[in-house]
Amino acid sequence: MRIKTFVWLILIIAVLSHPDATFQYAYEGLYQWAVKMVPTLFPFMMISSIMVYSGADLELGRMLSIPLKRVYRYSTYGLYAIFMGFFCGFPMGAKVVSELCEHKKLSKEEAVSLLGFCNNIGPAYFLGIIIPILHACGYQNTLHFLFGMYGIPAIYGIFLSRRFAKAQAQSGKVENLQEQAQSDNARQTLSLTGCLKKACAENTQSLILLGGYITFTNAFRIFLDFFRLSDNVKRVLSSFLEIMGGVQTVYTSSLLPPQKVLWIMTALCFSGISCLIQTSSFLEKAHLPLVAYIRSKGFLTLISFGYYGLLLYLL
Repeated sequence: MRIKTFVWLILIIAVLSHPDATFQYAYEGLYQWAVKMVPTLFPFMMISSIMVYSGADLELGRMLSIPLKRVYRYSTYGLYAIFMGFFCGFPMGAKVVSELCEHKKLSKEEAVSLLGFCNNIGPAYFLGIIIPILHACGYQNTLHFLFGMYGIPAIYGIFLSRRFAKAQAQSGKVENLQEQAQSDNARQTLSLTGCLKKACAENTQSLILLGGYITFTNAFRIFLDFFRLSDNVKRVLSSFLEIMGGVQTVYTSSLLPPQKVLWIMTALCFSGISCLIQTSSFLEKAHLPLVAYIRSKGFLTLISFGYYGLLLYLL
């Protein structure tokens, strides 16, 4: 208890000793949340929740099972979670999996397996922000970078799905769980007005929490100012703390273009400590372990760092 108290005292002293810098960092985090995250993420969060509450997630999962079932050995709801995680991006992957698990549509084992690879940076952010940065750094062919960002997790997901299917092969647990979820859906499906009201209330609360996490985490970039580090090192470390502002910080550094791209792409794969905290808020509601998620995210980050390092060396 004394150690925790001591840590919080250090945090208070750090903030009070550099109030102007702390304010600026916190403001940058709040700005990133309000300008980029809210308009980009909120529509996806609403659509996803409405699909879960209305039962449309099952129908989409059935449609996806035609092309994906032979590749990913998950349930129908699991395939829906994969689609939403890759298409909508972070933190929708964690949110969708947690919601499905909370509504008893996914088993805890399947949810943990899915979280290992389907909670990545969204394609809208990658195409709108990262691709122009890659072009500005001199890399016009971006297919290699797209593969690194989404292909590596997708391949890792195939491995995780095989391992999950092997563990569940004899139990029939997923099938029974799906039948129960379908029965519950038939009884509890809400009207469109009810879905909108419930989705808006829950997602507004979730989005406000995400904004608080981003602002809080970004404010503690102040700790980097207490160490004798070069400006470039501070910029790289800040990208692993909070990704949205960190990417721009690395891009405007004096690093060479290949070095900028390497650290930006690696940080994107890791997603930042801020993203880990945001993910934990969703996992906590469904009582899912954060440790397993961090382990998979760390493994993918190391693989991606090696891939991008080799790719940039060859290019």
